[in-house]
Amino acid sequence: MMIINEIKNEVYKKLIDYAFEKCDAIMLVSHPLGLTDEEVKLLNKNIKELQEKFKLSIYKIRHDNHWVYSAAYKGPGKYLPSEMKNQFNIMFYKLDNSIKEYLLTNKDLYNWINPDYPEDISFFKNGYCWLYSVAHEEMCDIYCESNEEYEYLKSIGIEFFEKKFEPTPKKYLYYEDYGLDNIKDDSNEK
Repeated sequence: MMIINEIKNEVYKKLIDYAFEKCDAIMLVSHPLGLTDEEVKLLNKNIKELQEKFKLSIYKIRHDNHWVYSAAYKGPGKYLPSEMKNQFNIMFYKLDNSIKEYLLTNKDLYNWINPDYPEDISFFKNGYCWLYSVAHEEMCDIYCESNEEYEYLKSIGIEFFEKKFEPTPKKYLYYEDYGLDNIKDDSNEK
């Protein structure tokens, strides 16, 4: 379900709090596209520090051009020169207090942009994407699991494009195996 308002300040904090109650992983992306040489150096420094700081929380890191955004939009990867295709760092982290503190140092979901921060924050539950964002496009989708969840998110300040709850069949959700044993649950596929 598409979000139509900015997610910042108190709404951002409440959304992060809720995501940490609901989900088990976060995905972050970094890439050098469109950056100057100085910005690439800053990005590399920032990502190295991030990976070192949260090395105990890493589920998985891969280098390619396929993640939630590229899957949802039949991706940017199709149009990249071949030398750029593996320059995307797709990082999955276990949700813990240190990751939460890091996320709360920023006050705006759409401020997570390279080179200062990783971007395209996505939250996962049991391997399925629950929320994904594209900061530079100011886009965010949340796959609400129930009307109660939809209403709760509205109550904390989330504004949805859809005026009523519309479930997304599980078979249409992006799935990523980030290393948990037997996490894929297809029982609700429709």
